[in-house]
Amino acid sequence: MTLVPGICYFKYVLPQVLPPPGVVLGSFLGISQSVLGVAILISFALASFVNPGIVPRNETIPKELKADHLDVQGKPLHRFLRINGITVKQKFCMTCNIFRPPRSKHCSFCDNCVLRFDHHCTWLGNCVGLHNYRYFVVLIYSATMFLIQCIFVTFCIFDQRTAQDYGDQADFLDWAFTCTGDPILVGFLVYCIFLVVAVLLLSVYHTVISLQNLTTNEHVKNYYKDNPFDFGMRQNCAQIYCHPELVLAEGEDRIEADYDAHPSYSEGLSFDEFDGR
Repeated sequence: MTLVPGICYFKYVLPQVLPPPGVVLGSFLGISQSVLGVAILISFALASFVNPGIVPRNETIPKELKADHLDVQGKPLHRFLRINGITVKQKFCMTCNIFRPPRSKHCSFCDNCVLRFDHHCTWLGNCVGLHNYRYFVVLIYSATMFLIQCIFVTFCIFDQRTAQDYGDQADFLDWAFTCTGDPILVGFLVYCIFLVVAVLLLSVYHTVISLQNLTTNEHVKNYYKDNPFDFGMRQNCAQIYCHPELVLAEGEDRIEADYDAHPSYSEGLSFDEFDGR
């Protein structure tokens, strides 16, 4: 769905609006389209095949857990983590036999706990998490710009053909009649419009949650009453895109764990209900 239409576009569509002799790399438009095309392919491959941050699992429940920290069925009780003055619940994953690190989640598709889990992307066949989130964002940003240029080029082709057939006084009906003469190019235009709406919405959405230092999973499930990872837009973006290995965007990465809830803990929030899923 990406590679074949892209090849056809570079071979048959784009050269029609380029100055003679129609060399793709002979104009700014052709160069920018080529750079974006390469960025899409590379970021798509990296987002698909890079380990998103799978947490190694234990074969059994760690023996060092004390008996008074187990329930009647012998399963570990949840713990409480105090992060940046805010307390959140940390649950034990019975599949991986680990306490889930902060912001991680067990993916039902991959059957693994993933660090800074954002979402599982069916189109990539991979989770989007700590190690490949940046590549995913580059993919949707570059795809948005590439598709907008594709739509612009397609409209330019129809404008040129309309001017050739009907002159400078052509109206919308003339333009529409010209479009009917090339149904394949019209189909390509509809395809690009459909895709650009999808990736543009994704780009806007991930820009918004990045500024708040939230993952898709945290945002959709309204995880926090007060987000302990929010240090302002500049710091949040610097952490996510430059230093993703940090848990906190500012200060020491210190997290306190206890089996008793701190007074800053609030009952009834989303993570009480969903963190175990």
